[in-house]
Amino acid sequence: MAKKKYTFQSLNDILGDDVDDVVGVLGDNKEEILRTAESNTVPLSSMITNPFQPRKNFNQEELENLAESIKEHGLIQPIVVTKIDNSNFQIVAGERRFRASKIAGLTEVPVVVLKLNSLQIEELAIIENIQRVDLTDIEEAIAYNQMSKKLNLTQDQIATKIKKSRPYVANIMRLLKFPTNIQNALLEGKVTTGQVRPLLVLIDKPEVLNSLFKKVMEKNMTAREVEMLIKFQSMDGTGTKSEKPKSFEIKHLEDVIQKKLGTRVSIEKKKLVINYSNNKDLNRILEILDLLED
Repeated sequence: MAKKKYTFQSLNDILGDDVDDVVGVLGDNKEEILRTAESNTVPLSSMITNPFQPRKNFNQEELENLAESIKEHGLIQPIVVTKIDNSNFQIVAGERRFRASKIAGLTEVPVVVLKLNSLQIEELAIIENIQRVDLTDIEEAIAYNQMSKKLNLTQDQIATKIKKSRPYVANIMRLLKFPTNIQNALLEGKVTTGQVRPLLVLIDKPEVLNSLFKKVMEKNMTAREVEMLIKFQSMDGTGTKSEKPKSFEIKHLEDVIQKKLGTRVSIEKKKLVINYSNNKDLNRILEILDLLED
């Protein structure tokens, strides 16, 4: 099929979401990239997945539901790719649609081809997925770590790009302090963040940490039970002495509010404490709460 040239005003036109303003790495090349973007139809067999994709696990039931929709309505939103040679393409955004299209039995799909270098591919893949996909906490932490190491960004810079606060980014990245076995359990969905987060106080005591983690796995303990287990361990003199643990309900409520506001929050002594890094971040939070004056 012949290539089609379109006039794309922003990445929002291509990706279908509010990502244009966060992909700063495109810099002065953004207009040229948009100007040379091409719409085409290419075989699924000519497409390869992106190694920078933050999503590590794809829910099979969700893929099958999307595949049914594609069978009925077709693939409405094109997959974003970049050309790697004369006949092959690398996915920049849309791997979930790519996988679902395979399940639906399609042999070719509509794409938008962007001319990108490796750095641009990496940032687009990471940020587009963080902005638009419901990543797990550990996947989010890995994505932020990729941005830090691969793109040489500070936590402040990451927070600005993803429109969250620095404390929020720092709190999520704390999960990477866990040893590989706990991180893998999180990635595989064998435990939840709520179950293992209390164990962060034992990072400097790896033997105690792994011992308690095994108990969490074996008994499928709730976050509240894990907190009580740590408290008991500290009383035994082998763990870390800690304050009275918060109830599961309070911890859950903190997590819900934190996700909504994109910053660290704490509920203590009948007070809700909302952290912010600067005035700009405060205004962002106030806007979410609809408290900014017109």
